Amino acid sequence: LDRASNPENSLKRYNLYKNIASTEAVDPATVKITLKEPFSAFINILAHPATAMISPAALKKYGKEIGFHPVGTGPYELLTWNQTDFVKVKKFAGYWQKGLPKLDTITWRPVVDNNTRAAMLQTGEAQFAFPIPYEQAALLSKNSKLELVASPSIMQRYISMNVTQKPFDNPKVREAINYAINRQALVKVAFAGYATPATGVLPPAIQYSQRYQPWPYDPAKARELLKEAGFPNGFSTTLWSSHNHSTAQKVLQFTQQQLAQVGIKAQVTAMDAGQRAAEVEGKGQKESGVRMFYTGWTASTGEADWALSPLFASQNWPPTLFNTAFYSNPQVDKALADALKTTKPEEKARLYKEAQDIIWKESPWVPLVVEKLVSAHNKALTGFYIMPDTGFSFDDADLK
Repeated sequence: LDRASNPENSLKRYNLYKNIASTEAVDPATVKITLKEPFSAFINILAHPATAMISPAALKKYGKEIGFHPVGTGPYELLTWNQTDFVKVKKFAGYWQKGLPKLDTITWRPVVDNNTRAAMLQTGEAQFAFPIPYEQAALLSKNSKLELVASPSIMQRYISMNVTQKPFDNPKVREAINYAINRQALVKVAFAGYATPATGVLPPAIQYSQRYQPWPYDPAKARELLKEAGFPNGFSTTLWSSHNHSTAQKVLQFTQQQLAQVGIKAQVTAMDAGQRAAEVEGKGQKESGVRMFYTGWTASTGEADWALSPLFASQNWPPTLFNTAFYSNPQVDKALADALKTTKPEEKARLYKEAQDIIWKESPWVPLVVEKLVSAHNKALTGFYIMPDTGFSFDDADLK
């Protein structure tokens, strides 16, 4: 925690730990953490994957290269790592839980091509695959040796609009775009039915999330609002995506067509990780080229603060965090800050509702869908599944 809360280490998740003033080992089983100010979401942050403790001996030995030398006391230990092809782990004999793990080894392999990933499952070369390309789900579900699993998620997909730039500084333009997108059709076209239209700026499973009446599809209303905003013939803009996989490409194409029907010409770009880091995450408001940006967010703490603050608080404009709408509202900032100062659930609920009510009304986003997580596995494999934040649970995995 000392390492995570030290700004000099420039760690990606520093913002989760920056409120730590000090940590003290009280006895072998107790740690006392003192915060700089009240921060009621901290207990959830301790459950975030980034809070996993790292071996002090390994940190001393490897320093900033620790990411390439994983060690620990989990059910498996590293055996082989080919960074472009696979990572293989083996059973850790000293695991604290008796009887686990049940598997001798697990080999993880990134397979970019959707068809190849599906084929590996069908031939038995792979026992588990995620994500299952939505277009392959129906085919795989017919294979008697495989089980297709669609599980709930906290992955929200949305388009942010840069509200500091024309024409997105006009609320009527933002409303028009929300009316212009047929979310039910998007679910079918891009997600093969494995998603639900967004009912808020937070997925329903996130603590303190609010549900609203989803935006209806009404292109006539969209055109009317654009006319009122001074754009009777629409306008031209750019729509970027944070990823370039097949589903993101479909979302871009679908959105581009929908916007065109109300007179908005969108030039689309699907970015790879390097482009995203340079053009979106690394640039402040003045130099940013972001206008419309399709991306997603999963709050691994399961709590409203990490689902709202990084995306809507004024202090979290890029490059600090991920408020790619460059949205700023003093009432929202105050509600988010005040919610961290109270541990009373009813008060937190009231404050988070206040923030979400304002954000929903001001529409810096086009909330699109909440994804379902589609995985598939050989029926001989048990105890291996996807968690709502897209992490894996495999401590109890077994192959019959």
